Amino acid sequence: MLPLENLQTTIARSVLAIEPLVSAKMLTAGQADPLARLRIYQNNTRSSLTAALMAVFPVTVRLIDERFFRYVASEFIRRYPPVESRLSRYGAGFPRFLKTIDTLSDMPIVAETARLEWAIAEALDTASLPPRSLAEFDNTDLGLSPDILLQPSLRLIVSHWSILSVWMAHQQETAVDENITWTRRPERVALWRSGNYVRLFLLDRASFAFWHSLKHGFGLEHATGRALALDPAFDLVSALVRLFRDRLVTNVRVAANSPSN
Repeated sequence: MLPLENLQTTIARSVLAIEPLVSAKMLTAGQADPLARLRIYQNNTRSSLTAALMAVFPVTVRLIDERFFRYVASEFIRRYPPVESRLSRYGAGFPRFLKTIDTLSDMPIVAETARLEWAIAEALDTASLPPRSLAEFDNTDLGLSPDILLQPSLRLIVSHWSILSVWMAHQQETAVDENITWTRRPERVALWRSGNYVRLFLLDRASFAFWHSLKHGFGLEHATGRALALDPAFDLVSALVRLFRDRLVTNVRVAANSPSN
């Protein structure tokens, strides 16, 4: 008999089909067939993981049909079993896996929509920090290029396909116009957690560059320069007001290289 820790690891790997089923000699189950009982755990595990993926990617399910989704999910689970105990963390590689499915090679919007759905799941699993208001910084010298910190749940996605339009269309139970589903049109999507929900918006090129720079900590001056390079008419004041209005700003602080330090 294997030591308990080794036995547990071996059985777990067998349940997840990482390796062949354990030998029947390693298990006892009274009068029952031990391997048959192990297969019950296999089926229950696959069923639970498939259900978790379907919950995270509901629009993707509708795009490719539930039966085919279950098949693809089964292959994903077999090749990429979970590596941590939280089911909410499982599925990060699923959009990328969809791109490897030959049957979906002429349907790139499927993987792109799944990418959006995973970003939504990530945002919902990320804590929201208390937002700051513009009034709090009225009498504060922030230097020439302060760092504007945004909500950690903010996700920014660029796609060559109309993924937000597809996602919005599938929020209704009615049939979806395929002209919407298969439109090749670039969309820049911003999404973040707001309470127990996620807010989603389309951004123009300049606004997306502005938000992206701030999110990655490049400072206000850099963010503004990127936005103006894309749109000379970019309105910085309106952009800042929008960030505060949408409760996205969690702090404003003097940049490390600011002359006011």
